[in-house]
Amino acid sequence: MPEPKPQIDPETEDGGESLVVGHPIVRLVDPDIFRFTFAGDCMQHRCLCRDQGDRARADACCQHGADVLPQEKLAILRRASEIASVLKPDWRSPERWFDERDPEPLVDDPSVMVIRTGTTDLDVDDSGCVFLENVGTRGCGLHLAALRYDFDPGEIKPSVCRLYPLDLEVGRLGLSSDFDRYSCANNGTRSVYSAMRNVLTEMFGEELVRALDEVGGVEPSNGTSPDGRPAGEGLVPISRVPRGRRRR
Repeated sequence: MPEPKPQIDPETEDGGESLVVGHPIVRLVDPDIFRFTFAGDCMQHRCLCRDQGDRARADACCQHGADVLPQEKLAILRRASEIASVLKPDWRSPERWFDERDPEPLVDDPSVMVIRTGTTDLDVDDSGCVFLENVGTRGCGLHLAALRYDFDPGEIKPSVCRLYPLDLEVGRLGLSSDFDRYSCANNGTRSVYSAMRNVLTEMFGEELVRALDEVGGVEPSNGTSPDGRPAGEGLVPISRVPRGRRRR
């Protein structure tokens, strides 16, 4: 007997189709997360800004900072001493870590106000997240602090950073609005979903991942498609329309 086809919800805000997942948090998923590829190792990838003539910039996706929920700010401040110890001297004061000048309501819950991590120049939008100003060679200072002091990076990293290049808004999981801006997009042989499967498990649990495996046609044991290829392998890179910087 043939397997039932995934349910499709044709009525999405961007005019595209979504697959119905039926999870209490993730109700819909953009099928593009199973089709588009993503660089396998962020720290080894040489970042290029596609919308700036392939200008090289390390940690390009962090140049604008990131959205921070109230509970995420508190989590960062609880680890202030550990985080400060891995930042360069000028950036060790927590007073410089957040930009609270223009809070915005969370789309999913307008009663929650979202702020941003600070940038090195608050008047220059792409001057770089303050947590890039760390003693490592590159990468996030929050992640570096967690590794150095042996605690889970998920304890302090904002959810929007953990999910990148995915985005979750109003119950729909899809590609981040700035996915096409950087060279990690459409790079490598793994689908975005395959690359992010472990993170999704950590954040939302096995129930969601099992549901996504099913609707995406992914074998849960090894992250491959039914024909044996790694999910996303052999796909022709497809360009999406760039839609600006990351926002919730």
